[in-house]
Amino acid sequence: MSATPPASKARPRGIGYSLLYPAGWREFNTSVEHEQALTKLVTAEPKALGRADLVLMLRRQMHQTFEYLRRRGSLGFAMPVEKLAEGGMPVSVIMTPLKVGSSGTLLDVARKAAGGNQIEIEDADGADWYLWSSAEQAAESPELKNNGLNMVVPRPLPDGTIDPDPKAGLWLLYSYAHVESENGEAFSEGLRSLGLSILGTFKWVPIQ
Repeated sequence: MSATPPASKARPRGIGYSLLYPAGWREFNTSVEHEQALTKLVTAEPKALGRADLVLMLRRQMHQTFEYLRRRGSLGFAMPVEKLAEGGMPVSVIMTPLKVGSSGTLLDVARKAAGGNQIEIEDADGADWYLWSSAEQAAESPELKNNGLNMVVPRPLPDGTIDPDPKAGLWLLYSYAHVESENGEAFSEGLRSLGLSILGTFKWVPIQ
């Protein structure tokens, strides 16, 4: 009597990614359906209060945000969605693929994305990850400072092993904003720590 050979493992269909978020966060892609879902969330309270002016403004802002993400080729973004009506935390994570052209390296592409900001290279189990910080004043409100933690992670080979010469990667931009005031820097540091903890959970995972 012969034993039935074990079923062979199904080969992964590709590589995806995983990030762990705090409770109350939700990830959105850039589809019209997700734009409508988030718009419904952020306008629920002003709609209930009869504030048609706020509803209109928020709808416009949501559309501008999603159009911006579509233009830059982003896969999507994540943000805290609980208690939006009471003023959600001014943070988000945007995921955007990066590709190397006919020549150059992923580091060249990351440098272009970083602009004039200095890039740090961190070894992560044999792969080079590129990190930099960014900051800018909000045009509509000079006291509001927009900050960013940026991380470019090289895409592995189809079998999940490290690509020695990666031609693609994922750019993660954790954005956070704070008002420059007496306790502004302490608040900013807390948001920065949150971003580092979220980005630190990133990993590539096989898609079955």
